[in-house]
Amino acid sequence: MSRPFVRTDSIGEKLGRYSSSEPPIVTDELEDLNLWWAAWNTWYRIGSESTKPPITFDKLTFIPSQPFLTALIQIFPALYQHIKTGFNMDDLQKLGVILHSAISVPISSDASPFILPSYTEAVLTSLQEAVLTALDVLQKAICVGPENMQIMYPAIFDQLLAFVEFSCKPPQYGQLETKHVANAKYNQAEWVALNYVPFAERSLEVVVDLYQKTACHKAVVNEKVLQNIIKTLRVPLSLKYSCPSESTWKLAVSSLLRVLSIGLPVARQHASSGKFGSMWPELANTFEDFLFTKSIPPDNLSIQEFQRNENIDVEVVQLISNEILPYANFIPKEFVGQIMTMLNKGSIHSQSSSFTEAEIDIRLREEFSKMCFETLLQFSFSNKVTTPQEGYISRMALSVLLKRSQDVLHRYIEDERLSGKCPLPRQQVTEIIFVLKAVSTLIDSLKKTQPENVDGNTWAQVIALYPTLVECITCSSSEVCSALKEALVPFKDFMQPPASRVQNGES
Repeated sequence: MSRPFVRTDSIGEKLGRYSSSEPPIVTDELEDLNLWWAAWNTWYRIGSESTKPPITFDKLTFIPSQPFLTALIQIFPALYQHIKTGFNMDDLQKLGVILHSAISVPISSDASPFILPSYTEAVLTSLQEAVLTALDVLQKAICVGPENMQIMYPAIFDQLLAFVEFSCKPPQYGQLETKHVANAKYNQAEWVALNYVPFAERSLEVVVDLYQKTACHKAVVNEKVLQNIIKTLRVPLSLKYSCPSESTWKLAVSSLLRVLSIGLPVARQHASSGKFGSMWPELANTFEDFLFTKSIPPDNLSIQEFQRNENIDVEVVQLISNEILPYANFIPKEFVGQIMTMLNKGSIHSQSSSFTEAEIDIRLREEFSKMCFETLLQFSFSNKVTTPQEGYISRMALSVLLKRSQDVLHRYIEDERLSGKCPLPRQQVTEIIFVLKAVSTLIDSLKKTQPENVDGNTWAQVIALYPTLVECITCSSSEVCSALKEALVPFKDFMQPPASRVQNGES
């Protein structure tokens, strides 16, 4: 072959990597290795040139076919077996460019009926399977390879996360205008964008599995892989009902919970190093965007489906309650403040504006609100405080809880007055009863707590509830009256004669 190969590394440099850890290579093997690296460079050059988007498009513009791209990518695993010992980060970056470019190429509308599955089928095209197989070969080689190969893990994650993003934002192939497969007219010469949702979701499953195996690796910790996963998942989680496919946000939230169950203990272990410092605000914002999404549920969402979705919200709050707040010593105060604000916001019964009046009773996120309130209540008890940070969380939760209770009571009193003889909605009655019972439980708990663990401001907030509770006495609901009685009784311990000056030798 007369044309010289384009190499970023000389053959000598490539072969030099074998000298320190491998036995001396005989001449024939050196020649073979030389040929395999030449094959790699040729493969890379073909891939780069064939997948590069053209600057302008016309009828004669070359756009590679799916069978060609599939064959190109399927060559890599066999080629890699011969060059893997010298395969470095630069080579991995090159591979990533080829994979990303190949997967972004649209297909001709006249070929799509024969290549694409129907849009409702959650299956991958041959090219998409080949791309994931190539990355699978790499990650398995890294897993069993020497320690210095593990610096490639973050790059593998970056490539997979780029594919995950396709679920909400499909890749653009240069300036070529593509049509959605469901809307394409196959009798015209058009280019059709593939359905990337199954591919993106499969990539996310690979990310979760790989993170579970590698979460503790030095490179994965140092390169902020957990933060990058959270940042990527934040997009479908914030879109929620606006995702192109409903399955995407549901897989995203289950993946987040799985990743956090592994990643949070690792983050706590490295709390003093600051390596996860920027992860916490990203996580708080992701929780906020998902639990209080701006996307509106579709009109045809059934009540049963809405309740199943609410249970997913509850799972997220349970994770906060079980895996985050109990470990106060390892959590930044700013993050805790964001979580407390979120729980306070969540404890307010919320509903979607898309529901009809007849559905409002059922479609309130009652279980979610209750879970948020119970979590606040749980972390308001300060009798188990052992560190200043735990005391800080307890005081913050208690302050938020008391303010929340005061707000609910005021709103109930005002609504009761305005409603006249008409009964208030069932969910509001349920809410006030729950708050009254929480106040009773909270006061009993505070009285059992060591006095030094409850500051004066907290007692002032508790006592300030009393006049508001008294205003509720005129309520018409017997259930509310019963709960109100239980809430007022503990205040008897606050009743004592006013301190008087000494008169006639007596106090």
